[in-house]
Amino acid sequence: MKIYGAGSLDDVRQCTAMGATGILTNPQGFDQYYEGRMTLKEITEALLEASDLPLFIQVHGESAEAIVERAQQLHALADRVGFKIIADPKGFEAIERLQSEGIQCIATCLFTLPQAAVAAAVGAFGICPFVGRAREAGIDASELLGAIRAAYDRLQQSPEIIAVSLKTVADVDAALRAGADAVGMRWPLFERMMCHPLSEKAELLFAKNWARVKGEDVGYLRRGLDMEGLAE
Repeated sequence: MKIYGAGSLDDVRQCTAMGATGILTNPQGFDQYYEGRMTLKEITEALLEASDLPLFIQVHGESAEAIVERAQQLHALADRVGFKIIADPKGFEAIERLQSEGIQCIATCLFTLPQAAVAAAVGAFGICPFVGRAREAGIDASELLGAIRAAYDRLQQSPEIIAVSLKTVADVDAALRAGADAVGMRWPLFERMMCHPLSEKAELLFAKNWARVKGEDVGYLRRGLDMEGLAE
């Protein structure tokens, strides 16, 4: 199971520090975090500075040729720059051409098993099925991920399944159980994945044990115990 980070430059740094596999981007993030102040080239350069991980920049264009040309320009900045490209006819054509040049591409905004089949046929590095948006459209995202997993398992080589558009830890859990190779998210959800009330409660309950170990300061734990009403 892999985790891809996303979000602001600070999010990217935190995801990188916590063991993310790579960094994903999309135009919503470009708009939200850079607010029209930077070109796509400048954003790519900033992200390359913020992380040493593989970076997937989402690109667009009116034709496969336009997408390929834009991707080639950005890939020239660093070999670890790959691309997210919309799963549509011109996008799949662009993915096939870029992959043939050794440039890794992810087919994104993917909602069907047939789209996943095309992504495999053109040699995409990965696919990004949208979990939250699929659910909003009445699509069973878990069933979709499971079907793609079963189909890809019949291939000798297949794209990496990176589930995105995840809203909650429950979405992450469902995606991984359904067979996704990886999940992609911004730092706040990444951080929430690390937590569970029972884990927090167990740490507090250990305070009385740590207190009996010479030299151990458990003041911060005792404060938690008092708040939870668990102190002896």
